[in-house]
Amino acid sequence: MADTQTDVITTKTFFRVPSESDAAALPPDEYEARFLQVQAEAVRAFRNHPPLPDEVLNDHEKARRYFGVWQMNHSFFAKMFPSYLMNIAAKCPYQDVRREILHDCWDEEVSDPDADGMCHIEVLYYDSGQLGISREEAEAFEPTPIFMACMHALDNLSRTLTWQGGYAAVGGLESIRVAVKRGYLEKGEFEGPWAASANRVEKLCGIPEGSLMNAGLHQAKDQLHGGGVLDILKKYATTREVQEETFWAIKTARSFRVITTREQIRLARAAIGLPAGELAVT
Repeated sequence: MADTQTDVITTKTFFRVPSESDAAALPPDEYEARFLQVQAEAVRAFRNHPPLPDEVLNDHEKARRYFGVWQMNHSFFAKMFPSYLMNIAAKCPYQDVRREILHDCWDEEVSDPDADGMCHIEVLYYDSGQLGISREEAEAFEPTPIFMACMHALDNLSRTLTWQGGYAAVGGLESIRVAVKRGYLEKGEFEGPWAASANRVEKLCGIPEGSLMNAGLHQAKDQLHGGGVLDILKKYATTREVQEETFWAIKTARSFRVITTREQIRLARAAIGLPAGELAVT
């Protein structure tokens, strides 16, 4: 019979500071710098985006299909994102946090004055339409198991962590533009095929300049809302244990988003007849 004093299963929660540690909380500015650094490291942990295929560089029709499918698949995340935020708002007692979340959700699901009154989901459908994908096709397209696994994992983070950890995981994703702007990450490391800006995509696709809205809109909005998230976390992540949880949360969430981005590229390649049997994430 096992000795009850020694037959103990020991578990470790990786983002927790060891119980014997008396580590002090990081000062707000140092905490913010570390948060952005962790997110940048998560992006670099995976192989960089592959170069655009020659077919995309040399064929307007294939380019439109490639980028249209890429954009269409991004809508799966956009549709779920406000729900993740509301999971956090539901368990956060602070009005300033809830107000910031509601402002973000309003842009995402109701109406953004910087997008001619469209919500961000509608902007994605609009851009897909400019690239030749109808609303009906976009609505009929189903997410792959890889997308669904990552989307459910993000939902789980928003529900099971502290509200600060959940907000770091979900709202913190928008702060990637802050990380790029402040030099923690090169633009091309994060954006891949979109790094050369919507203008280049429009040229590759043979559509008029200014046709696409999403890329420029989200660069601005992610800096705005991402900056708001950082301000809130600096204010309320006040113990080292919670701070470490937020670092783990953004690293994990960003890793999921890198995987879904790679899946978008895989599906875009398949849409123009290129080999796309594997999802490379290491």
